[in-house]
Amino acid sequence: MALIAVLVQCAVWYLARKILRSAYHPVVVLCQLWLVIVLSTTVFAPDFYFSPMAFLIILIMQMSAMLGGASYYMFADSASARNARTVNCDYGYFRLIVYGSLVFGAIAIYTTLRAEGFGISSILSVRGILQVARTMSIARYEAQFKIPLAARIGQMFVFFASAVAGFNFALNKERYKKFEYFLPIVPSLLIAVIMTTRAAVLFNLTFWACANMSCSLLLSGRVDLKLITRRAALTLSGGILFIAVMFIVLQFVRGGITDPGRLEEVLMHLREWPFGSIAGFSIWVDRHSFAASATGGYYTFAGIFDQFRINARKSGLYTDYVNIGSESWSNIYTVYRGLVSDFTVIGAVAFMAIIGLLGSFALKKCLQGKAHFAGLLIAIYGFCLWSPIVSFFGYTAHLGAFVLFGLYLRFARRRTRSVHGGTRVVA
Repeated sequence: MALIAVLVQCAVWYLARKILRSAYHPVVVLCQLWLVIVLSTTVFAPDFYFSPMAFLIILIMQMSAMLGGASYYMFADSASARNARTVNCDYGYFRLIVYGSLVFGAIAIYTTLRAEGFGISSILSVRGILQVARTMSIARYEAQFKIPLAARIGQMFVFFASAVAGFNFALNKERYKKFEYFLPIVPSLLIAVIMTTRAAVLFNLTFWACANMSCSLLLSGRVDLKLITRRAALTLSGGILFIAVMFIVLQFVRGGITDPGRLEEVLMHLREWPFGSIAGFSIWVDRHSFAASATGGYYTFAGIFDQFRINARKSGLYTDYVNIGSESWSNIYTVYRGLVSDFTVIGAVAFMAIIGLLGSFALKKCLQGKAHFAGLLIAIYGFCLWSPIVSFFGYTAHLGAFVLFGLYLRFARRRTRSVHGGTRVVA
């Protein structure tokens, strides 16, 4: 069954690649990501639970996104331009934004510490950091700790600054000092240590990478753009290694573990993050009553529901942990659980079709040199990349960052240039 699942997922990815004509279409990225997950789960976590029905739903969601993406090309004007592409190639306020992210990050850190009675002095020593991290971890999971509003606003600006940094790095990596392009990541690293949460850094990296890819496509106007060079592959490998080390260190801190000999135990526990998505969703599908009433968007847009006091957000979003295999407990159920709960199966399929359609729309506009659509493309990329975990739209900080980035692209440009030539936009 595992081999069949890998082959079927490979076929879905190949079909998406052929129909949508670009390896960088958000839906193709979605299908390729799920191919990696299915393959890695088969190899590294064969003991985790697997439901054919759950996997079928995952495939249907991908196919729906694929059809939505293809429908745009069928009905939109496919006339391509051999005329001038207008590219808004220069944006201001870079240093103001990236250095400002350090200030907003400090505000987020300070207000978060104060919410639990700590001060800045508490994180000036290793022992103090460990104490703060342990307290915050308990508060998040046992006391339903809520991040203060000022901290949420601070994180929103940090994510926005990360998108600006990634975008400008693709625009002209020689214009500013190299370390300045990565400054917005620093506050998220500190927040991750204090809160013992991996998501803060991963969200930040998602904004940076998606903005960088969007700008690269915007500048090239090509669907066959080669982004994975030898240098990029080495950088990516280094990033993956960094994330792996960060996961391990944070798990030691979160559990108050000081014995390095328990590394194997920590690694076994961490398997649920990269390999537990299908298992968690499988258990939920097998237990779920599909006749239950829809929740109307709570899981997909949890931050908005919480902000407007419609329905309070719970820590971790899903509070029920399940044994996904070999006594590994997880509350990771993929974005599809939320979509089905919010909109029913039919509504979830329609939602994914809209995601695919918007992905095609944003990608084509960026390839045509219309920079202000890069914000939408980043949002769709983010949703697809986080589909194995949770809805990327479920956080008000993310939605606010998208809005700020859209305003940045609209109002911060300095000048416009025309790129002439025979480049053909085919998507």
